Amino acid sequence: MAEEINIKSGKADAAAKKKSDISAYTKRTVLEFLQQNGCTHANLETVTRARRGNTQKILDFFCKSYANAEQAVNQDYNSVSLNNINHWLELLNKSELSNLCEYESAAVLNAIRRNEPQPEPEQLEGIDMSEAYTFLENALTGQPQKTLSEATEKFMAREIELLIAEANTEESDSLARDIGQQLSTRQDYNYEAEPHRCSLDPLFLNDKEP
Repeated sequence: MAEEINIKSGKADAAAKKKSDISAYTKRTVLEFLQQNGCTHANLETVTRARRGNTQKILDFFCKSYANAEQAVNQDYNSVSLNNINHWLELLNKSELSNLCEYESAAVLNAIRRNEPQPEPEQLEGIDMSEAYTFLENALTGQPQKTLSEATEKFMAREIELLIAEANTEESDSLARDIGQQLSTRQDYNYEAEPHRCSLDPLFLNDKEP
């Protein structure tokens, strides 16, 4: 197979040059302003007007960057599994499960955190497993999250990335389609009649249970 040759067009060269006209300092200044004051078009115009001479270039750069980032996210996470999440969450919210479930999963994590010996953070390059279990426990019960140490935060972020990657496989998509089919054909979700489903099987996927 012939080696692919990357030929840049004049437009691509011009775009690269235009992008390089905006300094890293300017980009950082604009981003910090948006983080502190909110990422709105009005705020973007306010901060770019302060950069005299580069206003339109900065506006064009950030608007294009936003569009490119949105497109990249859609491409990376446009899977059947992730697209079904909103549908599932709507179902669970409509069923008001928070008033019915016993939060068994969170109770298990709480028991692990309180009763099982955990490695010291020094043994795990600074990762605090007690913090990690607390984070998951709060997520399962809808409680406010506490600030994580830097090492624990990076660890949890990586684990979430791995879960997303696992959801973006053909096998996961096939399973998600099967689950979606079951959800579309089921007419009734009677959580009061089967309260154990609320936490352990909220989508009624295991119909073999009594």
